[in-house]
Amino acid sequence: MKTRKAPLVIGLALVAAAFLLPQLWLLSVSLKTKAGVYEYPPRWLPESASLANYAFVLSRTQVPTYLANSAKVALLATLLTLGVGIPAAYVLSRERFKRRDGVLGSLVAAQMVSPVVLLVPIYGLIAALRLLDTHTGLALVYGAVQVPFTIIVLKTFFDALPPSVLEAARLDGASRWVTLRRVALPLIAPGLAATATFNLAAYWSEFALSLVLLDTQSRFTIPIGLFSFQSGYETEWNLVAAASFLGLVPVMAGFALLQRFFVAGLTAGAVKG
Repeated sequence: MKTRKAPLVIGLALVAAAFLLPQLWLLSVSLKTKAGVYEYPPRWLPESASLANYAFVLSRTQVPTYLANSAKVALLATLLTLGVGIPAAYVLSRERFKRRDGVLGSLVAAQMVSPVVLLVPIYGLIAALRLLDTHTGLALVYGAVQVPFTIIVLKTFFDALPPSVLEAARLDGASRWVTLRRVALPLIAPGLAATATFNLAAYWSEFALSLVLLDTQSRFTIPIGLFSFQSGYETEWNLVAAASFLGLVPVMAGFALLQRFFVAGLTAGAVKG
């Protein structure tokens, strides 16, 4: 058995290394001086490692503002997405109506269209709503873009629920809304958390839409802030690396804290309830 698993373990280790090495190098650069960045041969562990770059970024730049803006937009967009996606997914999973398959096909097709292709009409729509250069307008666009993905993913979790659990609630007199809120949602909590985490990560790292819809630097999210940060500080890569690593920390922390939800058994949760 160990011999059979060896190729799998090696493959997983290589994949993990491919993802971790760039982040470790980013951390290494963020601890170097400006001269140390161009040192040859490069060092993974700089001799004069220091947190001075982080102190400079946090105290003398707008990076804390960018991080706060990203958190605000990502949380608002996630709430909007789940607010629309949860009831829609539940209806598509548990209700039978005409053209249901057509709706599902449209959602899949919409998910395949890149929002970059729709930048011009999106800009025109947000301008008509007078929401340009606002976090509200950006959150609305983010939510609209991710709704198809959210509905499709959550529908699979609702599909996996034992029909008898929901039917028992309905027989006890619970309405559709009460059944969804008190029975279905607790049972799909792992899937709900996983979907919310994926959406948060997507909103946190999005660049193109925020670049088009935001103009004021004090409203920039972290990807746009880092883009302007490079030119504003003459591309001092040690400072850029420190700011970039600070932008990665919330995403990595979120996945670390919620990783158990990705492997939680949906059917096991239903049986325990």
